[in-house]
Amino acid sequence: MPRLALDDSFQEALHSTKPVDGLTHGFYLYPARFPPEIPRQVITTFSRPGEVVADPFMGGGTSIIEGLAQGRRMIGADVNALAHFVSTVRTTPLSNLDEFNIRLWATEISKSLKDDASWVTRPGIKNLPPTVETFVAGMLEMSECLPFPRQRAFARCALLRLSQWSLDCKDYPAPRRSKLARRFPVLVESMFDGLKEFVDHCGAAGIRKYEITRQRTLLYQSAETITEDILSVAGDRAKLVFTSPPYAGVHVLYHRWQSFGRKETPAPYWIANVPDGYGASFYTCGSRTPTGIRNYFAKMTAAFQAIRNIMAPDGLLVQLVGFADVPTQLQEYLAAMEAAGFKEHTTSDGRLTRHVANRKWYAKHKGSTPASVEVLLFHRPR
Repeated sequence: MPRLALDDSFQEALHSTKPVDGLTHGFYLYPARFPPEIPRQVITTFSRPGEVVADPFMGGGTSIIEGLAQGRRMIGADVNALAHFVSTVRTTPLSNLDEFNIRLWATEISKSLKDDASWVTRPGIKNLPPTVETFVAGMLEMSECLPFPRQRAFARCALLRLSQWSLDCKDYPAPRRSKLARRFPVLVESMFDGLKEFVDHCGAAGIRKYEITRQRTLLYQSAETITEDILSVAGDRAKLVFTSPPYAGVHVLYHRWQSFGRKETPAPYWIANVPDGYGASFYTCGSRTPTGIRNYFAKMTAAFQAIRNIMAPDGLLVQLVGFADVPTQLQEYLAAMEAAGFKEHTTSDGRLTRHVANRKWYAKHKGSTPASVEVLLFHRPR
């Protein structure tokens, strides 16, 4: 089996325990996210500036952000409309006028809502605390006064992050409107800072601010449906694919938040104003039943067959994957990759694994689980 030689910096990135931070990574905490050090290391090691890099399961856009910041042209796709929305906002620069309008909205409407919310109509979002729903509904209504779509999209993303902050892993009731009103303008300013940092990194890598959105192609569609037509937009075949597809048999709530008491809420789709309407297994490519697991591997085969068609003949596919049952499902996954037209390569140290401490959706109740072990796989087209 062919082997890849990697230096110590690769291992350091793989085992990074740093918080997911910097650039625009803090705009939204997407489930099962990984440290940006990993895609950064993979992209800088296996591609060159100006080359096309793809992530067909882009999630919250971590690899898209890092690729642009390293001067690559990026293709991203995801079946989740929320992932597409967040990835788009995270990689869309704002002008000084954009910031002025958003800042004015965030400051003045927050102040108004702190004192009086009697004018707000609550839509009745399931399991969303009343204080959060009222504040967000009022801010959303007034965000429609922002003149440009990119301003309104940024505003919705900021409200996503505020709402997530108010609910995520908290063991106390949701904050009062007054606390949300104080927090929100501060949060918006921190997002402005992150976006400026992202633009600066892109500039240092040779992508000017006005060129950034032309250097990335983001698709709201499944990996299975990616066709070679995308190459006419991207301009070339992908020299590198770095991705982290859903994990076989592992339950992850990609489409719901959990509020106090672990009750699920569809709030993120309401806030982002994007379509939902699917069950959990749709976003994980299969349920945890035997039929669902078979469907998962069939979908992986179809997805990577499609991905292979947009890769350069000498391209490299790098994946970070987890499994509910590593010994059995890893072999099934490798068989699916073989069926899709790929041949595995390993490193001089064999297959690389990464242990993820406190995997949130299990560890709080069950401790270490197979799903807390991720495998880094390398494949090339056959």
